[in-house]
Amino acid sequence: MDRLNYHHLLYFFTVAHEGSVARASKRLGLAQPTISAQIHALESELGRKLLERSGRGLKVTPAGETVLRYAASIFALGGDLLAALEGNADAAPVLTVGVSSSLPPALAAALLQGVLAQNPRPRLTVVEASPESLAAKLAARALHFVLTDAPPANATGRGLHSRMLLESPLALFAPEALARRVRKDFPACLPAVPVLMPSTGAVRQEVERWLALRQHPLQSVGEMPHPELYALAAGAAVFAPSLLRESLRAAHGLLPAGELRGTRWRTFLVTAGKSLKLPGLDAVIAAARGLA
Repeated sequence: MDRLNYHHLLYFFTVAHEGSVARASKRLGLAQPTISAQIHALESELGRKLLERSGRGLKVTPAGETVLRYAASIFALGGDLLAALEGNADAAPVLTVGVSSSLPPALAAALLQGVLAQNPRPRLTVVEASPESLAAKLAARALHFVLTDAPPANATGRGLHSRMLLESPLALFAPEALARRVRKDFPACLPAVPVLMPSTGAVRQEVERWLALRQHPLQSVGEMPHPELYALAAGAAVFAPSLLRESLRAAHGLLPAGELRGTRWRTFLVTAGKSLKLPGLDAVIAAARGLA
């Protein structure tokens, strides 16, 4: 393939977002057979099937998802080009960051706060997903970098570089009255403490390891992606990295009730290659140093 036909790419992009050739035809003002023929030509150029039938509509194939992500960036850049020629250029760099869905929101916000304070401020898009899904997007260059609590498997083989940003023991946090009661007899009192558990992620794995080693039973009253958001309303305790004590108190009214000695929880920065020449990356690293 000598070059990419951007008209073909636009037709595919429109059909993918509209969900059918008929709706794309109305939007583009072109006949349906024309659009179908151009998408088939694009598939031939790329050597990949991009769309497949799904009931009465169309769905994007895995290869099509990759093309779709790049197409969105290409057309956004085209818009920036037109704005620049008209003298209305937005000087802000574009930054797309992946954040592990199991990373505490308070930590993600603290790490990215410095990015939003930069001048010019980057046009920041945050993509939340599992660590492995984010690693795949990063390897496909659909993300600039990733913040995660679990380093990706086979990072080197996929051209990814992982470095530890933060390390912290875990602690139990609870609403004020419950925290005062728990502190008097922690961790022996755990069987009598209502706890909301994280549904997935490194915090849960480390807590389960710690409980198993000490043979502590636990009164779990529920599990969810980010239990700290609901702990105050439920009158329950949660496990979280100890370094978040200030943000958990300020944002959710949760106070430390006891540290899980011997636990080790980490946050990683993952990039495509070892380069740190990315917009906003210095601000994230500086924020991590401030939290450590």
